[in-house]
Amino acid sequence: MMKNFLVYFTLALVISACSNSSKLNVEKRKIALEEKAKSINDDFYKIRNEVNWLAGQISKLYQKQDSILPHIDKSKYQLAANGVFTKPVDDGGSAIFVSGYYPVNEEIKKIVYFTEPIDPVLKSIVTKFPEVVQAYYNDKSAINRIYPYFDVLSQYEAKMNIPEFNFYYLADAAHNPKREPVWVNEPYIDPAGRGWMISAIAPVYFNNLLVGVPGIDITVNTVTERYIQDNPQNMTMIIDNTGTIVSAQEAAINILSFPPLADHKYIETIKQDTYRKESFNLKLSKEENVREIATEVLDKKNNIFETEINRNRLILISAHIKEMDWYLLEILN
Repeated sequence: MMKNFLVYFTLALVISACSNSSKLNVEKRKIALEEKAKSINDDFYKIRNEVNWLAGQISKLYQKQDSILPHIDKSKYQLAANGVFTKPVDDGGSAIFVSGYYPVNEEIKKIVYFTEPIDPVLKSIVTKFPEVVQAYYNDKSAINRIYPYFDVLSQYEAKMNIPEFNFYYLADAAHNPKREPVWVNEPYIDPAGRGWMISAIAPVYFNNLLVGVPGIDITVNTVTERYIQDNPQNMTMIIDNTGTIVSAQEAAINILSFPPLADHKYIETIKQDTYRKESFNLKLSKEENVREIATEVLDKKNNIFETEINRNRLILISAHIKEMDWYLLEILN
């Protein structure tokens, strides 16, 4: 009798120790995840501030345009056969694409000329932030000044109306009445050929009219490489506030039964806003328990909970990235 009691007592101690150890491990993972979410938040907060500063620099160019124009070498710009006004030779500055949606007249050319001094600023932003792949300015006249330089004639569609894209109109008065820097935080396909993208944008007003929108771009691949793939042993992902997957490790994608997050292949030019398909949204999953994950994180704001998917008992930890209104998730198997 005494022997059996000792066996059961020892077993109870072992189970209790394992339970406490598991709880301690989960708590450690939660703290680590919150620290990572804060790191992402801090990085992106700085970039949003930077695009606001960039908007201010561009606003100054509109105010002193007449003093700038005499110092610009206008011969470097040319009108292409398809009606696009561009800079065919890379001079170390930005690429220029005036789509021709509005006929290219002298007033439109003038905007191209007096915004040229922003080139060193665009270059410095790309150099300063390791997350950033390109920086640009879009004028309401369908003008795109973008750094680094690339062949805009082969990448962009002629007569593209740039203000119809999300990286422009989300900064306008209807979407952004406070005239603040904002995020395009739902991944979209970049017309400039960089794949899935998110952007920090800000409005530029002159004489109380919106004249353009500068942007700073970060690819989803960069988000994955910089913030998700640093620990391949974990199953980590980021979802936005609608439940759509922004970035994820392959193991996390697999265990939740989603298709691979492949980068976009450019078969043709991009003519309109293009987002991830519904097949990448947790709320729309065929698995009830995957849909429940979205409910727990997005609606109930639970940061630790358990579930079961395909006979796998899982613990999920979440941390909010306030700057982007994203959620960083870690799945413990």
